[in-house]
Amino acid sequence: MKLTVIIPAHNDEAPLHRLLRHIRQLKFASHIIIADDGSDPAIAFEPLPAAAGLPPERITLLRQDRPRGAGAARNLALQHVATEHVLFLDADDLPLRDLPDLLRDLEARDFDFCIFQHHDSRCGPEGRWGQMPADQALWRAAGTETGALSDVSPAAAANLCQTANYPWNKIYRTGFLQEHGIRCTEIAVHNDVELHWRSFLNARTILASDRIGVMHYVAPGQGRLTNRNGPERLQVFTALSRVSAELRSRGELSAFAVPFYSFTTGLLGWIGSFIRPDLRPEFRRQAQAFFAGEVPPPVRAYLAQCESGRLAAALQQAAPAPASVPDLAPAVRSSPPGRQIWLHIGLPKCGSTTIQRHMASAGSAHQAHGVCYPQAWRSADGYRNHLPLAKLPSRKLPQALADITAEALDRECSRIVLSCEHWANAFPGSNLLQLYKALRTQLPGWQVRIAAYLRNPYDFVESCYAQYIRAGLFQISRHRFYADGAPSIEKFLACFEDSRGFPLYSNLGWARLLMAHFPPEVLMLRSIEPQDLVQPDMLADFCSLLDLPLPGGTGRRNQRFSNRKLAELEYVQTLTDQDSYARLRPQLLEQDFARGAETASRRGTTLHIGADTAAAITRQIESERAELQRNFSTAVSGLCEIRTGAGPGGWARAELLDAEDRAQLRAFVACNTPLKAAR
Repeated sequence: MKLTVIIPAHNDEAPLHRLLRHIRQLKFASHIIIADDGSDPAIAFEPLPAAAGLPPERITLLRQDRPRGAGAARNLALQHVATEHVLFLDADDLPLRDLPDLLRDLEARDFDFCIFQHHDSRCGPEGRWGQMPADQALWRAAGTETGALSDVSPAAAANLCQTANYPWNKIYRTGFLQEHGIRCTEIAVHNDVELHWRSFLNARTILASDRIGVMHYVAPGQGRLTNRNGPERLQVFTALSRVSAELRSRGELSAFAVPFYSFTTGLLGWIGSFIRPDLRPEFRRQAQAFFAGEVPPPVRAYLAQCESGRLAAALQQAAPAPASVPDLAPAVRSSPPGRQIWLHIGLPKCGSTTIQRHMASAGSAHQAHGVCYPQAWRSADGYRNHLPLAKLPSRKLPQALADITAEALDRECSRIVLSCEHWANAFPGSNLLQLYKALRTQLPGWQVRIAAYLRNPYDFVESCYAQYIRAGLFQISRHRFYADGAPSIEKFLACFEDSRGFPLYSNLGWARLLMAHFPPEVLMLRSIEPQDLVQPDMLADFCSLLDLPLPGGTGRRNQRFSNRKLAELEYVQTLTDQDSYARLRPQLLEQDFARGAETASRRGTTLHIGADTAAAITRQIESERAELQRNFSTAVSGLCEIRTGAGPGGWARAELLDAEDRAQLRAFVACNTPLKAAR
């Protein structure tokens, strides 16, 4: 792929040379255009070719005689691009090793632009790698985290467009920008808002990659654009108005209207929180004028109803609430008394499928008891959970809730059960919070309950890793996990803790995560362990919460894999990419490659916890027991049971695959797909 890199620079010669050295090391640029935005002294051309590792004719240095901002510098450079694709980079940011791999992924693909992930330097002090939590949540909601490259559906685009409006996390088709006249706004700050949003508004084909291609550096203090709080912040309305004008020119309400004005609400609230005090009256005046004159009335009503807190922050509490706000949400019919909505959110590997299968199969019988497990926004087969609802963007939740309540009332049910472990699997990046808020807003007369089942940590950790090997879990990128060193359960636990901030085996961590977002009268935390329950098992416990007849048994379980088979699946993923693994997986499940019989006591080196992890779990349990008991609505003795491991060896582990087993698996993969470097 022929790619031009555009770099605006203003008095940034040292960071610029560092960036050029990184470009040289990664060898991904065909041409570099540097736009000097009135630096004093002017940037010298002579050192640039050596720093970039490119011949002089493949570097262009342009100059604006006076500083006009990065937007104007990018626009100037864009006029000189001769390659098919272009990437904007800032002088103080750095490309990472995934960027050349992304370019190889994009070879022979047709697209208007490809958005990719990045690392934000503000995450470093927190020990996290990747984007800020708000952006990461939007990627999860879009469902584009799995696999290195994916097509972006309209629904996914409505989430991704609300990510931070950066110019350097996208690879553009140059002709796309030229054909639609897409440029940066030539203002000091927020010049990339117009570039970002008009790209989403006009693109026909968008790709998304979960590769982390760039490190974005945010410096402390007032020196960088990100930190300025002066009059240049008022220029944001120029950029917002240009995007708003394009949205309104299309006549009918665009799918991007609610996302854009919701984004605007958050952005203006953020600016208002730190803009200089003497500028706040003018900022409030312009914010009020923007919302009154630019935002379509239905969207304004939606913001006043569903984003009232953020809207108030955007307007700095200056404008009175509207006297009458039209109801944007679909009407919900009047309901019988004593009505409840139960959200069963898992956790993963805690019997969710058992509950879902029973609720689906016994649906007709349960209706006689006033309980509806809606077919609306539920998977028609498979797990028969409400994953379609759990994947919805927030703007579509009101209509979905209208459909669900209509079905329940048609069946004369006053209690609704919705079940999907994705709500906990991806929380807080799932739409659970938005769903809860929509329920409270749209169904004020209904009592909402959230039920979460938790499991003894020793079993929970091993079961979660087995699920991750089979199909992924907790939004942890399998592409990165298997590409970066040997896999292990310890590595899986580290990835989880990096992304969530607490250990996977901390039941108190899960409890606190949920308790931080939901009132205590709404949240019901329960143990899955039989000795903690009054009823015979978890399914009977759940039915008792709903005053339903107790089931005769838990029914069939999910397909279970032997430890040996899991070891085979794990090893094959170290040999090839995830797309190839998905293609090979059915054959892997049908054929056994390892020799000899597997004994029940044999434990896998990476599939099970070792002594160190077991000791950490034990310490965690002992420190949590008292607080868990205070917050759980069941007993917790089984949940907090200390275990010593299986067999005489305790938590000691042994290899499940020997050298010959691995050789057979390598031969199988080599016959069907190109090998990665063997591990």
